[in-house]
Amino acid sequence: MNRTTIHTLVLLVAAMLVAAAVPAWAATEDDANSPASLGGTMASLELRASLRLVSDLGACPPGVAADACAPRTGNGSVSGLGRVSETYTWSFRMGPPTCPAGLGKPLATTGRLVVAEKGEIHFALTDGARCIEQEPLRNEPQDFRITGGTGTYAGASGSGTVERAVSAGFGTERWIGTLTVPGLEFDVTRPTIAGSANKVVRAKRGAKTARVVFRVTARDDRDGALATSCLPRSGSKFKLGRTRVSCSATDTSANTATAAFTVTVRKAR
Repeated sequence: MNRTTIHTLVLLVAAMLVAAAVPAWAATEDDANSPASLGGTMASLELRASLRLVSDLGACPPGVAADACAPRTGNGSVSGLGRVSETYTWSFRMGPPTCPAGLGKPLATTGRLVVAEKGEIHFALTDGARCIEQEPLRNEPQDFRITGGTGTYAGASGSGTVERAVSAGFGTERWIGTLTVPGLEFDVTRPTIAGSANKVVRAKRGAKTARVVFRVTARDDRDGALATSCLPRSGSKFKLGRTRVSCSATDTSANTATAAFTVTVRKAR
């Protein structure tokens, strides 16, 4: 075997070893354009949103094939997102062709969740899963699918279920599921509170209260310094004895930290 043949065999073996070390999927065009390949991430939030709801049942707009419709709006604070409002039109249909006579189900629709100062999350509700009597229809759960978004939530996806407790046009909706946004790292870390230490003060001679001043601060790893709320407030008059002070601070992603301490007011010596 001459030198040229040996050299050729060495190159061939080296090429085979390199090919074996690279997974077959690594060379596909789809993976080359995936968020991970482009340096992005796919972060998910375990969605647990409870929103206060207003729902006014009435006639449906022209062209909507339903027996009744209810524009629904809601709002609340959702950990990992912030201040959230919702808007969509809920509707239902009774009897054939969807259900047997006397029974009905909520119908599919679309809507949006608006996160203050961050963007929108678009969703689609599916038809109700079962046919039931009309009275409990307003509380029937529906599955949802996240179909996209704007601003911070561009490209959002996910799914879950909406559970309801509605009476006389008011109630709550609980959105339970998963929200995924390319390139977004959700903020689920609570702020930290400092200064919530027990305090002992002396009342003035003959007084039954004492004005107590304290300083409690809060800081968030993303938002920086935050306002704190304490009850009773600093500078309040505290009665003789022990009083519990409760403090809280909330960041822009609706993560809330709490702390408590005791103020003890003693009689003058």
